Amino acid sequence: MSKSSATREQYKRVIEALRIRPQTSYDLRRLGVYQAPARIKELRDRFNFVISTDPVVIVDRDGYRHARVALYTLMSEPAEGI
Repeated sequence: MSKSSATREQYKRVIEALRIRPQTSYDLRRLGVYQAPARIKELRDRFNFVISTDPVVIVDRDGYRHARVALYTLMSEPAEGI
């Protein structure tokens, strides 16, 4: 997986991760996607990916509780990709 912070590479990381399972904004941040809401919006608006967003509560690896973290689920993707 590329370590590039280029937007296109972030799109690829988000999509690859969402194909495996739903991901939280915390999960995506750990993959180097620091503006997950922006990348998700762009994938929806520019590329026609259908991604649902649900609020969840998580406890991070340091034991801190975070309420209303976004959980993104890939519902469908366009045939042409990005």
